[in-house]
Amino acid sequence: MQKRLLPVRGICVFLFPILNLFTNGCAPSPAIRMPENLPPVVREYKHMSIAPWKTNLIDTEIHLAKGDFFSILVDAYYKRYSLAIKVEQEYIYTDYYSTAPLSGNLKIGSYHRNRKDSIGVDIIVWQKKDWPQIVDFFKIIAESTPQNIQIANALSDAKRYKEIYLAEMKTSREIDAIKLEIGHLEGKPPEEKGQMAEMPSGQKADQQTAATQADLEKQEKISLLESKLTELTENLAQFEEMKQQLENERKKSSQLIRELAEKEKSEKELITRLKHGSKAPPFILIVSPDNESQVEFNTIYLQGVVEDDLGLTELEFLVNDKPLEESAVRGISAKEKEHLKRLDFKQRIALEKGTNKITVRATDTDALSTEKVLFVHYAQKRSNIWAVVIGIDTYPHIRQLKYAVDDARLFYEYLVKYTHIPQRNVTLLSDHEATLTQIRSALGTQLKSIAGKDDMVIIFFAGHGATEKDVMSPDGDGLEKYLLPYDANPEDLYATALPMREISHIFKRIQSERLVFIADSCYSGASGGRTIDITGIRASISDSFMDRIATGKGRVIMTASGANEVSVENDHLGHGVFTYYLVEGLKGKADADGDGLITVDEAYLYVSDKVPQATGQEQHPIKKGTVEGRLILGIIQ
Repeated sequence: MQKRLLPVRGICVFLFPILNLFTNGCAPSPAIRMPENLPPVVREYKHMSIAPWKTNLIDTEIHLAKGDFFSILVDAYYKRYSLAIKVEQEYIYTDYYSTAPLSGNLKIGSYHRNRKDSIGVDIIVWQKKDWPQIVDFFKIIAESTPQNIQIANALSDAKRYKEIYLAEMKTSREIDAIKLEIGHLEGKPPEEKGQMAEMPSGQKADQQTAATQADLEKQEKISLLESKLTELTENLAQFEEMKQQLENERKKSSQLIRELAEKEKSEKELITRLKHGSKAPPFILIVSPDNESQVEFNTIYLQGVVEDDLGLTELEFLVNDKPLEESAVRGISAKEKEHLKRLDFKQRIALEKGTNKITVRATDTDALSTEKVLFVHYAQKRSNIWAVVIGIDTYPHIRQLKYAVDDARLFYEYLVKYTHIPQRNVTLLSDHEATLTQIRSALGTQLKSIAGKDDMVIIFFAGHGATEKDVMSPDGDGLEKYLLPYDANPEDLYATALPMREISHIFKRIQSERLVFIADSCYSGASGGRTIDITGIRASISDSFMDRIATGKGRVIMTASGANEVSVENDHLGHGVFTYYLVEGLKGKADADGDGLITVDEAYLYVSDKVPQATGQEQHPIKKGTVEGRLILGIIQ
């Protein structure tokens, strides 16, 4: 009888449990095809595979020193969110690039035990953070693996960092050159007095006049150079802010990874107790809020999970040692679900002023109970919110609007009467009050002097916008964008309107790390909206100016429409469509998670849905910028 040979794939499956004693499983093909000779930018490379049943982290045997720069790629994009990464005992998050937070061995594993396929992992330790070389490296790799989305994403991120790096280098060189030139101009010695004394009086007078003229020209040149130096220095600061913004995004993801790690740990503890049949009390994990957290609003959501190997019989919530009423528990009491072994909860908690003690108590079928206690400090800070609200209908030199002033008043009343921000904290400028001088004073002087670092600033503008040809525009479209004050002259926008580059500068003057700029205006030059027609302007308008305004810590800009769209007014609503739905959302309809608080993101999602519907898909609001944590814009009364 002829023997049947087991196919290669069958051999792999058959030997998998045995081979796993020595390896991490039958490795899939590497996510990247490395060249035989590593390029100078790569210090170390390793490919590994995590078997689907692996629950513990694997030591890669790659030692990292604190500050080492490295990348981790997986063989499929969706698997990235299953990957757990540690340096020694600290979990980290890496979105293609990361810096070692401490020294130690790199360890990797999977959060999910129920995976059916292995995770192929490629680890690259870089010699240094040399973005041009990293980009060149991934370009070569991308050519050999053109269908690999991981390589494409890593290359895309590297290009972003490279652009910032090269721009920084160029700006630094220009700053050094200008400083050198200024030093050279300031260091030029004056004409020798002896030479002047020997000259005839007429020639001396001519020489003195020439010297005075030269000195004036020199001072003018120095002044221009110093102005350019200031601009370049601000640009350099913007690059740092851009890098910080990217880093903040990474930190948010890192926080999620830590929470998942805690959850994984609790699941392992439960499995261990089940295996040994031990009697143990329920396990409670609070996901949010953090213990000893500070909040500015009287409502929070308590989120977490409770688990028990035998089954739960009761789950209680207490605030300042007082049980919540059964109706407030929203039907999640375990009394109604006998022997449930796992329960995810999301409970709305009303806070009292000061420190609040929140207790979660779970009991199982053996009458064993566990308590988890945390403290949340509530300090109302509505008095630390400052706002400037601007609305202009009756322009002396420009086509009139109908509802911009009504929009401003609606938003003003929302802030003062609905959210109870002190009236003295909100400046309202409408029509003739909203001159260029008054707007500059309110934004650039008043807000600068009163808004502290921990305060919140809200700026609302409803009125005309406009564009003007400007070859110096940094947006790549050859156009400068303006907000038009009451006294704007369309024939002289440079002198009478507020350019977006100045808005960006004003925002940098404000210390607050939570600044929201809302604009119900547009720039397209099309008829019927909140913009004016400027002869010859029909180019495609770039929205890069929004990114410039939103650059910096805690800056968010929300506009009524895209750069090439029209922001319309609606007679039926009696308002601009964007402002109407924005305030409607802030009063409660945008509260997607039902916690009584409206975040900037929730408000944006709401208007992004309602405004296109109301305008026949002709108008789409835009949001730029990010903040750490949730930025609360509205409270439901």
